[in-house]
Amino acid sequence: MVLNAVARIVAALNSNRRPGEVAAGVSCALVLALVPGGNLLWIAVFALLFLVKINLSIALLSLALFTLAAPLADPALDAVGYSVLTAEPLRSAFTAAYNLPIAPFAGFNETLVMGGLLVGLALWMPVYLATRAFLQLYRNTLRSKILQLPPVRWFTRLPLVQRISGWIRRANAFYQRTW
Repeated sequence: MVLNAVARIVAALNSNRRPGEVAAGVSCALVLALVPGGNLLWIAVFALLFLVKINLSIALLSLALFTLAAPLADPALDAVGYSVLTAEPLRSAFTAAYNLPIAPFAGFNETLVMGGLLVGLALWMPVYLATRAFLQLYRNTLRSKILQLPPVRWFTRLPLVQRISGWIRRANAFYQRTW
């Protein structure tokens, strides 16, 4: 019974193979990495990852990688956030929003949060399209070449790797039969 549940989880994690789902995971991770954590806005975007159909494992891996590089963008994000938050036409809207009961916890009044959100949303579609194009290129041409490299062939012959690959194939077959 427990093995069936584990097999379903493994199969579900490995079944999101459409390029759009992988690309959406990378794009959402970029938005999360650019928005500083510790506020309600970041938590809401993170929770959104679990509600939409994306490749969650790729999203979490991309989030870890983008988070390492995000501090390099902080000066630019701060400048964008400052220019938006101090724009005279938006001042009354931000004041009204900040006076709402839960809005101060969103952190949108911080320059890094506002700049990170706006830049992340502006970069979402270009990153999505670039990732999708790279995945198509990888799957059509690069994957077969990479699999023929001697270190990769040696790694795939290891008994543990073959055993794990067999488990994943069986889990995928089980998942495809039950769903």
